[in-house]
Amino acid sequence: MGIELAVALGVLAARTTVAQLIQGQAMDNAAWAGVASQVVDVLVSTSTRQESGLQQLGGMVTELNVKVDRLGEVVAGIPGREFEEYMAAGRRYVRDLPDVWRSDRDRRELIRDARREFVHAFAIAEHMKSPERQAVADVAIAGCWLWVPSMNDVKKTIGAARQILEKEMLYGTTLPTKSYADVLYLCKRYGEQPAIAAKPIAPERPGRPPTAGARLAVRMDYGRPVVCAGVEVRVEELPPVADGPPRPARPSTPNPSAPMPGRFARNPQPAPLLPPRWTIPDRTQRPARFPRNRQTWSRDLDLGIPQAPPAPPPPRKRVRVHVRNNRAEWIAISMTADAVIVQLPGAGNTLPTENRVKPRTAKTFDLTRPRAALSSPTPAASRFLVLPSLPSLPTIGFVLP
Repeated sequence: MGIELAVALGVLAARTTVAQLIQGQAMDNAAWAGVASQVVDVLVSTSTRQESGLQQLGGMVTELNVKVDRLGEVVAGIPGREFEEYMAAGRRYVRDLPDVWRSDRDRRELIRDARREFVHAFAIAEHMKSPERQAVADVAIAGCWLWVPSMNDVKKTIGAARQILEKEMLYGTTLPTKSYADVLYLCKRYGEQPAIAAKPIAPERPGRPPTAGARLAVRMDYGRPVVCAGVEVRVEELPPVADGPPRPARPSTPNPSAPMPGRFARNPQPAPLLPPRWTIPDRTQRPARFPRNRQTWSRDLDLGIPQAPPAPPPPRKRVRVHVRNNRAEWIAISMTADAVIVQLPGAGNTLPTENRVKPRTAKTFDLTRPRAALSSPTPAASRFLVLPSLPSLPTIGFVLP
């Protein structure tokens, strides 16, 4: 489930007054009054409830398991209810802001109390180890700072929400792609992320990676830079490279009745349509085996038909990858048939020895795209029961056209 609050606050960035504030221009109370009322509407009316995966799977189990799951929801749902209560308390404080009889001091105290409730909700979400709830609370806190207004605090808070979801996308057990995309949209609108930050690709099915070998993936075009999770990549096309000359065809068995090259036949006559050893097969009987290919057929029938050489494989595409590592850790670059893969250090803090990039530096690599491997079809019986697990290593995929 996405974070509608982030999208609603991002839409406000299109207002002229908010755009001027983002650019660093000072705003007086009269110019900010209309926008401040819209911030209140967003904080009050936007739903922040997050549905649990247990509730989504409740209708797919047996009646006995449903009863057990309901009992587990009662216990596990207590922190979730506390989170919702603190979020509701914060929204209740925000609803008192537009009253005309409020003084500026009253409003400052109300927004401070609302922010305090959202901070309590964040603490509960952090204790629950729920990244999406943490992001919801942080975005609500950012809305309070936007009402003040304090753009430095807005950027800091929405950046913290983005980093929480980004960490879950790369290292966690779930893929909150929709929530991450919503918060990233908010960060781009308020200048916390550059305009070339790409939207993540949503996986086709829950729990599956968006592309082979990568937990987090974005699309890119040749020649255009793209930023994702602090890594900037730009790819250029190079002339393709061939795999080398094709292997010669296996020669077929020569026909004994044909004259040897360089000699003349004693009785030159037109060659028969069929070799002498050819016999008309009995169509009433099924042959013991059939030749598997044309070359074996010619060898078994002893026709001596010359075989055409196999077609050479198509050349593989080559690309030049420009990488700028803005992270505080080393990264490694590799290539698949579909994407440029950026690997981050895992739990063991290990990386491949080739194609490394230091922190805060840039480097260029010439890579060859391997051909896509043909995967065997998944049996129908296990197609919906067994899902491939997420890649264990934190990886980012830049998918090429």
